[in-house]
Amino acid sequence: CLMDTLIPAVEAFEQAHAAGSSFNDALEAMKAAASQGRDSTKDLVAKIGRASRLGERSLGVLDAGAVSCCLILTRLADSVQPRLSA
Repeated sequence: CLMDTLIPAVEAFEQAHAAGSSFNDALEAMKAAASQGRDSTKDLVAKIGRASRLGERSLGVLDAGAVSCCLILTRLADSVQPRLSA
């Protein structure tokens, strides 16, 4: 689900920020964690949501909510990062 992407992304951003990383570096950490979270859903069997009806057939397929969340976070960061150096 999208929480598999959102939670690690937020935690990575917060940890990088708390460690004194620049805002840009914190965004990079967020993007990396979001991608890892998204990819982790490939090894899960859907138990809730629309994909739950697929049962074992959902194994090996990325969760749509996780993919969407990763895209949103990545595009958001990508749109902000060029403005940081301006």
